[in-house]
Amino acid sequence: MEHAATYAEWLALADEHDRFSGAADWRASDDTDLLHAPEIRHSIKTLRTMREAGATWPLTKKLQELLFRHQGEFIHPELYHFARGGTKHVVKDFFDEVEACVHYLIALEVDGVGDEYKLEQVKRVGRVYGRPALLLSGGALLGLYHFGVIKALFDQQLLPRTISGSSMGSIMAAWTCCHTDDELRTLFADLSLIRTDALDRLPMREMLKQRTVMDQPKLLRFLGTVLPDMTFAETLQHSRRILNVSVSPLKKLQTPRLLNHLASPEALVRHAVLASCAVPLVFKPVQLMARQRGVVKPWMENELWIDGSVNGDLPFMQLTQMFNINHYITSQANPHVVPFLAYQESGPGVLPSIARMQGNVLRKSAAELFDVARKHAPLGMLRSAFATAHAVSNQTYTGSDMHIQLPFRPSLYTKVLSNPSFKEFQQYVRLGEQATWPRLAMIHDRTRLSRLFGTYIGILTKRIEEGPKRGRARSRRGVA
Repeated sequence: MEHAATYAEWLALADEHDRFSGAADWRASDDTDLLHAPEIRHSIKTLRTMREAGATWPLTKKLQELLFRHQGEFIHPELYHFARGGTKHVVKDFFDEVEACVHYLIALEVDGVGDEYKLEQVKRVGRVYGRPALLLSGGALLGLYHFGVIKALFDQQLLPRTISGSSMGSIMAAWTCCHTDDELRTLFADLSLIRTDALDRLPMREMLKQRTVMDQPKLLRFLGTVLPDMTFAETLQHSRRILNVSVSPLKKLQTPRLLNHLASPEALVRHAVLASCAVPLVFKPVQLMARQRGVVKPWMENELWIDGSVNGDLPFMQLTQMFNINHYITSQANPHVVPFLAYQESGPGVLPSIARMQGNVLRKSAAELFDVARKHAPLGMLRSAFATAHAVSNQTYTGSDMHIQLPFRPSLYTKVLSNPSFKEFQQYVRLGEQATWPRLAMIHDRTRLSRLFGTYIGILTKRIEEGPKRGRARSRRGVA
């Protein structure tokens, strides 16, 4: 499995592993303490019977009832700890029947029930289940690993429409959201088309003069070669993906912001990404720019912004409030986080639980220590440094379960601020894909209903928009 070249090859080997280990028998059996399997089987039979009998309103009510009844049973991470290839077959069987029922009800022609009503109902039920989002952390060069995560999700049609990124993750998120599916497919097919020459150190004299290490204009020029000249609103129109970029305020009394087509529709994506990458002492703070009526001008003039990872590496709360996100796929590559999380991999048993507990206690203690230090340290650089350390340590750096983790390899740390060779870039992509493959079964199941409702919202919306056009076309044919 470690040497698999594709997900299909990895999954075939995972299924073979499950057969040898006995996990395949576990998947086929309904015997488990993690699910009310007999009730789920009964629900599947009830829905299938009603659908095959041609029920309409009773099936609609029963479907909503059973979705609400069972929605909390399929979220346990432990369901995916026993087998490599997936979880209990009863989970797939339930989702298969739900999907068949939704398809049947959407396609059904009933007097007085038009597409507008169907769309309203799908939106209502879909809101209960929320939406998925992909959150990409910072990580300097280690963040190239996100590229492999994105590719693995895209290849399996599991890439969420909403993507958030901070620091290096913002480059990856913006790159993804500024391209259509067809454009991404072309770039993934030939990785040599993707430039990676983003970084350049300043001469020592300039470092001392500017009090920064890296050449920021060089980074901006690089962003101009990989990101189209778009605002956040234009990005949504182009790719239909929702880009979110985390930025942190330079002023200590300000709060972190999440830039997107709702909060900052006219802001330029390139400068937002430049700000999100502005690690203190590595790059200067950035003035955000916007294009208003064709004229580029400062956005929130006199406000400067720095690295999004400082205060909002993974903006769970903001995404929930703005977009009803409740399924988080997190990809973590921050150099200061990866070593600690490497020993807390999600898994069954007492030892992993103890490791997670110790890690949480350690991070909480560090945050409390820095909080005391920032409040009592003398004014000036020392207090500012403690404030930054507190902001960094007092964050949640993982999702609850759909978390994809960069493997901890000390050799990777020697080049965190250097441009990779093409071979090194390929290695990062492969690391990201390999780390994502074991999570795909969980991601597929956990986001299946959200993706189903999103698909039908799109279909119904398109049918409603095209309704008058179809009507006019039929009328013209009738006259002819």
